[in-house]
Amino acid sequence: MNQLIAAWKRLNTHVKTIFGMPNYERYLEHHRQAHPGETPMSEREYYMYCLKERYESGKVTRCC
Repeated sequence: MNQLIAAWKRLNTHVKTIFGMPNYERYLEHHRQAHPGETPMSEREYYMYCLKERYESGKVTRCC
């Protein structure tokens, strides 16, 4: 059963990566390594940050 759950999590991560969805767990791991002792953003704050970076940066000029 644990193998099934682990496989599901890996698949979920890959699908999110393909569609450009933010990976909060990866962010937390990076934050722990790069900024020890600092408080990371909440999951909601991180998601909103990613949305702003993606759509307000001027890189995306159309929906499709």
